[in-house]
Amino acid sequence: MATTRSPFVVLAGLVAVAFLPLVVMWFAVTDIGTFAYFAAFGLYFVVAHIALPGWVYIDATGRGSDSAVGWTVLAFLVPFVGFVAYYFLGQPDEPYQAGADAGLR
Repeated sequence: MATTRSPFVVLAGLVAVAFLPLVVMWFAVTDIGTFAYFAAFGLYFVVAHIALPGWVYIDATGRGSDSAVGWTVLAFLVPFVGFVAYYFLGQPDEPYQAGADAGLR
């Protein structure tokens, strides 16, 4: 029987396959300091603009929030401040329900 992979695992695999040759080429033409700067920026972007807003959206929809998209946009545009604001102000009182119970299929 076939199994379904998590979309995050598939995305991470595709990113690794696509960017591994670029990393090798980068080392061939530039110094390590410039690469470290761009790698740090890439890590910041993934955490602040993908992971945190993604968590906000998943949590807000799982709790039945009517403004899940609004909180997600706030967490994307004002990365860390929006996440903290959602955590303290925006979480509905309902408990988190994962999967089909939350309307996510």
